[in-house]
Amino acid sequence: MSHFSRDERNRVYEEALGKYGEQMQCTVAIEEMSEVIKEITKALRGELSRAHLAEEVADAKIMLEQVGNMFNINDSIDSWMDYKVAALQRKVRK
Repeated sequence: MSHFSRDERNRVYEEALGKYGEQMQCTVAIEEMSEVIKEITKALRGELSRAHLAEEVADAKIMLEQVGNMFNINDSIDSWMDYKVAALQRKVRK
């Protein structure tokens, strides 16, 4: 299995954006997030497929990285993640 650096992934994302366009990539991002929801719902019903869930989470993460690139918000996303993880840390350590 190939391991892509962040720069290599970003180059592929730029190619996809050039080929499919921003609207299509946003649509696919929404679709992929709904697939994650579907797999989590199945897991809650006792029908967990770890392989399917992992695949759908990977698809959604790829599309979310593309959304971050498209809207030039990666630095802001990183800042928000730090803030929210710190908030979660405070909650769980009470």
